[in-house]
Amino acid sequence: MSCYEPVRLAVVNPQQKYILQALEKAETKNWIKPLLFKNNNVEKALSDSIAAVQNGKADLLMKGNIDTATLLKAIINKRNGLLSNKFLSHIAVLESPNYKRLMLTTDGGVNTTLSENLLNSIIENALQVTHALKNNKPNIAMLALIEKVSEKLPETVLARKIVERYKNDSRFIIEGPIALDVALSLTAAKAKKISSRIAGKTDIFIGPNITATNFISKMLLSVGNSKGGGIIIGAKIPIILLSRSDTMETKLNSIALGLSIYHNQLRMRLS
Repeated sequence: MSCYEPVRLAVVNPQQKYILQALEKAETKNWIKPLLFKNNNVEKALSDSIAAVQNGKADLLMKGNIDTATLLKAIINKRNGLLSNKFLSHIAVLESPNYKRLMLTTDGGVNTTLSENLLNSIIENALQVTHALKNNKPNIAMLALIEKVSEKLPETVLARKIVERYKNDSRFIIEGPIALDVALSLTAAKAKKISSRIAGKTDIFIGPNITATNFISKMLLSVGNSKGGGIIIGAKIPIILLSRSDTMETKLNSIALGLSIYHNQLRMRLS
């Protein structure tokens, strides 16, 4: 990050110590210039933060002490002009000592119900992140309990529809429905006699629902000895969310992830 000028980071109502500590460390690393919008009236703090982005005075947005739903409602409000995709989605980027590639899990933080249209946006949002991380042709797994389509498991039906839609897309390879063990391991695929081009090489793991996806990320971070960070994509700028339970390393990873995506978006606009 040191090769770039510090990014102006608008923070919505940062009141709690863990947020201020993360900002201080990121500023010490010369990553950011924090712009703190504090107000007892949270709506005022939010509107001032958004105005800073709209007026070109801030490059990035971060959630402070404000309800996530309130923040996202303002982002998707068309009057604010911040939405760039049809839908927002949360993406966790994880690095495990037991897997040779970075893992992106989505969507474990924003969308409670999946649909074909929503999954289109989730895929496009995830591609923004892989491109920022220099992976220009990722492998995508539409996760489900089993690899067969079953009406009793609606996520398998939806996965098959999405795979059919994108099967000729040259930007990535997508398979599904596919179980997590197969997505992670070629050995598992062979044991189950499943032919797969992405087994053991999956980059983007699209979960069957928000709960399962959230569990995957939290388990890897908590007991899987993994490192990671999270981001919300789909707005004109990345949105950084820190959790109180995150380690300081995870908090800084989330900020660093936001900066990487911002710089990649800037390069694309200038190219």
